[in-house]
Amino acid sequence: MKKPQTLTEYKDWCRESLQVDFDDERTQTRYEINLNNAYFKAINHNFIKTLNKQLEDWSNEYEIITNSQLLMNQSSLNLVRKPYESAIDKSFRINVLWNKSFPNEPKKGWVTDKNLYSYFNDTIRGYLVCRFIDGPRFIAEQLTNYAKNLGLKSRFYSQERDEGYYAYHFYVTIDMSFVDESFREFKSELEIEIQLTTQLQEVLKSLTHQFYQTNRLKTNQNDSKWKWEYQTNQFKVSYISHTLHLLESIILEIRDSKINHQKITKQLGNTSDD
Repeated sequence: MKKPQTLTEYKDWCRESLQVDFDDERTQTRYEINLNNAYFKAINHNFIKTLNKQLEDWSNEYEIITNSQLLMNQSSLNLVRKPYESAIDKSFRINVLWNKSFPNEPKKGWVTDKNLYSYFNDTIRGYLVCRFIDGPRFIAEQLTNYAKNLGLKSRFYSQERDEGYYAYHFYVTIDMSFVDESFREFKSELEIEIQLTTQLQEVLKSLTHQFYQTNRLKTNQNDSKWKWEYQTNQFKVSYISHTLHLLESIILEIRDSKINHQKITKQLGNTSDD
């Protein structure tokens, strides 16, 4: 069978090549049972239950250092579950679109109905929106220390893509219990994702999310010719995002210059008193 080009062709390919039917209601039911159980395990885990208090403390520490707020109005983390159809979309990207070894399996193996709920690192995820461009890394480092103190594995990395996506992604690993196709329980680990972004990037994301959802399923994603196609939405959205990233750095420079000026003025005032 030829390489799938659409989601429909991909589902047909899965049935023929992997003996996996993603349209089977039993597969969807098992996915949702496992994900719901994982979600409730996550929100009741000490890492998540006490995180909002930690965010308050980190916000206070950040404000002392920078004289500015760390987060936008919402300072608490809310976790969400990846919908079933979204999981299938991602399996298409991993098994086919991003798989340089296709028709052989990707490096971590095939995504199938048996691991659809545990293969990904974002089936349970939340996000925090920072006011300034230095906020995401600050929180990522704090989260890392917080996880370490709880004896949990964690990692984080920055995301900076050609198409203009900027964020930090933090992951913490939590022990989970899942059920297989015979509803027998087995133990596994699951990464919980926390996306850390900025207010300007979040505004742009909310306006362009549908565009990215459609574009990421294209089979020619490595084609860079769009960088010259200035009349297309992809060109406009991507370079607006890059421009906003630059603007955020200028805003931060102005903020820090103001802080330094205030410190110098205070020092001079203290000197005059002496």
